[in-house]
Amino acid sequence: IGVNTTEETSDFIKYKDKPNAVPSSIGATDKWRIFIWTSVLWSIILCFLLFMLITFYPTECQTNEILKRKADQTVTTTTLKPSYSKSSDWSKQYRDSYSTCNSFDKQCVNVDKYIINSETSKNPRYYPGEMGKPYSLADNMQDESKRRFSENMFDIVVSDHIALDRAMPDIRNDHCKARSVFESNLPNTSIIIVFHNEGNSTLLRTLVSIINRTPWKLIHEIILLDDASVDREYLHEPLEQFISTLPLNIKLFKNEKRLGLISSRVKAAKMATGETLMFLDSHVEVLNGWLLYLLEEIHKDRKTIVCPIIDVLTWDALELLQGATDIFGTFSWKMIFRWSKLPDGTQTDQSKPVRTPAMAGGLYAIDRLYFEELGYYDEGIKIWGGENLEMSFKTWMCGGQILIHPCSHVAHIFRKETPYKFLDSESIFVTIFKNYKRVTLVWLDEYKQLIYAVNPDIKRLDGGDVSSRIELRKNLTCITFRQYLERFQLKNFPSSYRWIGTVANIDHRCLDSMLGPDISKGVRGFVSAQTCHMDGGNQVFMYTTTKKLQFDELCLEPNDQQTTDKQRRILFIICEEYRQEQNWNYNEETNQLVHEKTNHCLDVIKDTIVVLVFLMTNHQAQHQQQEEFVPAGRYRGGPHGVGDPDDKSLRHVELEVCIPQIVRDRGHRLKCFDFVQAFGKCGEEHGGFMAVFKCRKELKQMNDCLTKWFQDEEFRKECTDIYLDERTKYRSTGEVTHHIKRPYYYNPEKELKRLGKLKEEYDRLENKT
Repeated sequence: IGVNTTEETSDFIKYKDKPNAVPSSIGATDKWRIFIWTSVLWSIILCFLLFMLITFYPTECQTNEILKRKADQTVTTTTLKPSYSKSSDWSKQYRDSYSTCNSFDKQCVNVDKYIINSETSKNPRYYPGEMGKPYSLADNMQDESKRRFSENMFDIVVSDHIALDRAMPDIRNDHCKARSVFESNLPNTSIIIVFHNEGNSTLLRTLVSIINRTPWKLIHEIILLDDASVDREYLHEPLEQFISTLPLNIKLFKNEKRLGLISSRVKAAKMATGETLMFLDSHVEVLNGWLLYLLEEIHKDRKTIVCPIIDVLTWDALELLQGATDIFGTFSWKMIFRWSKLPDGTQTDQSKPVRTPAMAGGLYAIDRLYFEELGYYDEGIKIWGGENLEMSFKTWMCGGQILIHPCSHVAHIFRKETPYKFLDSESIFVTIFKNYKRVTLVWLDEYKQLIYAVNPDIKRLDGGDVSSRIELRKNLTCITFRQYLERFQLKNFPSSYRWIGTVANIDHRCLDSMLGPDISKGVRGFVSAQTCHMDGGNQVFMYTTTKKLQFDELCLEPNDQQTTDKQRRILFIICEEYRQEQNWNYNEETNQLVHEKTNHCLDVIKDTIVVLVFLMTNHQAQHQQQEEFVPAGRYRGGPHGVGDPDDKSLRHVELEVCIPQIVRDRGHRLKCFDFVQAFGKCGEEHGGFMAVFKCRKELKQMNDCLTKWFQDEEFRKECTDIYLDERTKYRSTGEVTHHIKRPYYYNPEKELKRLGKLKEEYDRLENKT
């Protein structure tokens, strides 16, 4: 730059002797220096602002659907000719983004790039759902979320907003993280994923998480089997195009007709060629190190099934909730799998697997040839339900073992409920109960009587031919179910017992747990007494050889606190073998249940409250305190049970429950069907409490009709004969019952009294209105 050195020198000389003087003007050199430094400063400021702008505001690449799934963003493309439905919009967006981001710049997360170069996502932390954080939709997305919720019974719109490669935290404990060395010769695996009508983003996120967090050399293949999905276009060509971009050996197969999860898994297992099989659900995200620990245990012992810890992805926000690691799997009297806590002190090394009597069944690894030796799954089990127990019993009883590894984590979306039908010909529960029937017949030996007592529907249903599975058990030289129980000492399945059945008093009140599938909700809850329905379920109790009176894993125990009248309510407490407070003596002569520690007697007050009272010895008092065990072999007084027809304890049950039930059923279906249907339609129209008032006319007509037929002697005789004829099929002395006891059953007084009370209630409401 041109600089006037003469002028600069003269100015310097002019003022050098006058330090306090101010020059009249600035030299040219000084001006240039100021200009240059000012420009540099502004450049720095502008660069900083530009950096902030780029960092905190998404670019075009960052707003594409593969990363954020913005539902209000519309991207058009000319590269795709097929038209996709709204449910597959994000697949279309993925391909748009793929074409616009094929320059592989640092801001665009391309499939090939992030798979090859990173184990975890490089997405900015403000992206939805990163690090397993919950994601809440904006208000303008709530309507679409509600509309599409029934597609999968989890929020698919939330899933569509979350990146396929979202980062997830490493939630392994420190003992697991300290393990950095594994054997180099671990077996490879075929990962099997069966799906039916799966959500698109959840299925693809499952695949991406596997590829991102698994050593590739261990993945022999990934087998995807579509079990006849319907109305899901994105599961056809778009899915095929997506997996074609992935670097591993991924095979997609499709069933022409619905086979169900179990048969489909067997089909996929027979096609697999890996050394081991890894079964996964189609809506999971595997976490760091998940596969290594599982394969290591199979490498040690090929007759081992290994399950990961199942972490939770919430159905509404896909939030990661860490699963407990100090647990093992068991099952209830209702054949429902559940988790139990390990006893204190049993898990000394938190990096070692623990034995589990039963497994959840959705996620596990197994040696491929060992799976074949075990006879695969029982393909008579339809869709799903009971297959996990069948595999659990078969493995433990026939020489194998099942482990849960606390270092292996797989996050799973637990649906709010099942979004699809099982079979068109029957309900979900019928299908599952038939599955349970097959498992019970093959594996539970004499304990099937307990299952039948608690679940009479399982006993009634036909599970199909199980001869091939019984033959398989013989060929595998398996131990008995009792030996299996003795190995694990499960609290709800004592290895020996005296009675299984109902506990009824002289007033026809039975002990009742009043519990649903979750038994844990009953801990320290009060035991109730209800009218005996003789249909099993919550009224079935076991009296063990160790003097425990229990329902499932809950035992009867008096409360520490006394009521005002010095009575103690009876509670449910987790059964403990050496807990004396849970011991009861049953006097078969007086039919009294006496608490061993207090010598007080079990009694019922106010119809439903079960208490402990002073033991009464006089005849009248003993009569009030009588409790009778109706054993499992004869506890059902109905036509589907077995037992002694001369047993007087069942007569009032048959009179007050069984026969009126047939009369009521035939009255509803044959004699008063039109009135019943009219009342039902009216109730559906008005619903709830208002139906009592709005449907008074229909209710009166229905009750009048039923009352008429209950008073009809010929109709009641007809129903009684139907009952006795059905019962005759199950009782060797049924003819004696049919001919000798018939007059005893004709008395309609009880049912008419009940209908009379209904009529009085109707009249009261009518007058009040």
